[in-house]
Amino acid sequence: MQVNIKKDGKKKSYNLINSWDDVTLEKWAKLINGNKSKTKEALDTITMLSDIPRKLVKELSINDVSNILNKIAELQNKAKSRLKKIIKVEGVEYGFHPDLSEITLGEYADIETYIQAGIENNLAKMMAVLYRPIVEKNGKYYTIKRYEGSEVRMRAEKFKKMKAIDVNSCLVFFLDFRERTINDFAVVFNGSDEGVETITTDEKFAKKWGWFGVMYRLASGDISKLGAITNMNLYECLTWLTYEVDLNETKKVKR
Repeated sequence: MQVNIKKDGKKKSYNLINSWDDVTLEKWAKLINGNKSKTKEALDTITMLSDIPRKLVKELSINDVSNILNKIAELQNKAKSRLKKIIKVEGVEYGFHPDLSEITLGEYADIETYIQAGIENNLAKMMAVLYRPIVEKNGKYYTIKRYEGSEVRMRAEKFKKMKAIDVNSCLVFFLDFRERTINDFAVVFNGSDEGVETITTDEKFAKKWGWFGVMYRLASGDISKLGAITNMNLYECLTWLTYEVDLNETKKVKR
C-alpha cells in the first residue's frame, strides 16, 4: 500500500505495509508498549510500518499523520484473528498447546510470571511456552515437545519473527482461558472473607515470591518435590488448594 506525501511543493510516494501479516511480534511489542506519549506512539507506528524516513515523519502535517494511521488501522481491522494451532518459524513447525485443560502448574506459572512482569516485554517468552516443536503429527492431531523452561529464552528469540496476528489470536485465546480459570478457582486466587491464606493473601510476599510460594506450599516445604510439583496438572493443584481453603474455613467454624 502506498501513501503520497507532499513536501516543499513536491509529491512523493512511500510504502506502507500491505497487510497486518507483514507485522512481526517484535514490531508489535514495540507498538503496544504503553510507556510513551501519543505523539511518540504515532511517530513509532508510522516509522516501523512504512519506509518513510523518521526525519520526514517528524515533519508530517496532522492530516498526513491522521491519514496514514487510519490506513494502518484499516489493515489491522481487516486482519482475521483466529487461533492458529500450527505455525512455522524459520522452517520449523511449532504446535500450540494441544489441550490447555492439561497444562501443567509449571507452564502456567511461567506464563503468569511473564504477564506480571509486563506482557508487552514478554510476548515472545509467552509464545515460547505455548508453542513448542511438533514431535509427531497425524492429520490435524499432533504432539509437542515436553516443556523445558530452560529452552524458553532461545525459542523466544526465534519467535520475534512470528506474525503479530498469530500472537494476538493466541494471546486472546489464552487470556480467556486464564480468566475462566481464575473465576473457577476464585477462592484460591482472591482469598476469602475470613482471610484464609491463599495465593494472594499477603500482596507484598506474593509479589516477591509469586508462584514459587504456591509450589513450595504444595510440596509441603520439601524442595526435592518441586520438580514433580511443576509437572502436575494445573487444575489438580488448584482443586487441592481449594479443598485446603475450605477445610481451613471449616476448622475455624468449629472452634
